[in-house]
Amino acid sequence: MKHILTTSLACALALTGAGARATPLRDPFARPAAPAPRVEAEPETPQALPQLRAVMVTPGRALANINGQILAVGEWFGDYQLIKVEERGVTLDKRGVKSVLLLNEASRK
Repeated sequence: MKHILTTSLACALALTGAGARATPLRDPFARPAAPAPRVEAEPETPQALPQLRAVMVTPGRALANINGQILAVGEWFGDYQLIKVEERGVTLDKRGVKSVLLLNEASRK
């Protein structure tokens, strides 16, 4: 009888593969892992307006230096279109919203 039990146990182990590789049992009292915290997308921060560095107004031609890029009226700076150049500032249009950039005191020297 002892031989039958040993043989039965050996066959059961061979069929399940437990004899070849032992896998650790899961702790039935362990708490499930906490779900990863939800990371919400940060709201878009409004981009700062471009910086007006200099303007040049001559009869028949007006240019503006915006962030180091020289633009004439009608040209684009990213999403902004230069629509007006005056002695002390410029007007930009971004999708129908107009923005006025003025030269600061340091730039007027």
